Amino acid sequence: MKRSAHIATVGTSILRNAARAGSAKRSLLSPQVLEKVRRWASAPVMSRDDAEAGERASPGTLEFSEIYSLLVADPRSYSAELNAMYPYLERGEVAATTLLAADSGTSELCAKLIAQYLEDRGVRSQVYRVEELGRSFDEGLYNLLDRAALVASRYREDGYVVYLNATGGFKLETAVLYVAAGLLGLDRVYYIHETMKEVVEIPTIPLTVKPEYRDLLEVFRGRDKVLRREVEHRVGRKILEELEKRGIIAVLGREVIIRRWLKLLLK
Repeated sequence: MKRSAHIATVGTSILRNAARAGSAKRSLLSPQVLEKVRRWASAPVMSRDDAEAGERASPGTLEFSEIYSLLVADPRSYSAELNAMYPYLERGEVAATTLLAADSGTSELCAKLIAQYLEDRGVRSQVYRVEELGRSFDEGLYNLLDRAALVASRYREDGYVVYLNATGGFKLETAVLYVAAGLLGLDRVYYIHETMKEVVEIPTIPLTVKPEYRDLLEVFRGRDKVLRREVEHRVGRKILEELEKRGIIAVLGREVIIRRWLKLLLK
């Protein structure tokens, strides 16, 4: 059996589910922790409550300890990410995981709880708080793709089968990450289907970039902004108009710009 490494985007399902469970007559959380969990579960990014959740994202804190006890007791009910990964864990296939948290305290807390759960079961785990993810779409997506590409490359070098767990996190960003999976050479993408409530595996179709797009990348090498006449000379006016129509580039007067995350995706 070939061991697998899993890259997972992480949302805040643990906090949301813990807050709901705490509404029962007999809460498994102490009153002071339950009150915080309820605030954190609905905290806007960059709010004081969100920052507080990040500050408590350590095994030595009371909040982490109590929430972790809930997670250990019923991991599939509390964590959407673990629920999706569970069949692979049961079969003993998972050797390593990378958990990609949004740039928020709540997502970081949930990622570290999951990492602790996996580490306690012999799965080597690491957490990255992806800068600007959930705060700035373009910059956050660029950083997400950049980190996923680097991690996937290292896992492949180590001989792992590489899976993407796309259950948690922001839906649009994970959709782009699925497209990237075909370019990055990931072996499989999976998630919990919203209606069927079971793990669905999606084969990754090998993707290639059209030659004219590669020519475009050569023009933009090391730059995000280029004169229009330079782009036209390299790829032609027809391709330039097609790229603009598709939203890959934007023509602003005499200059052409390309989004950093798209440039990264087209490599």
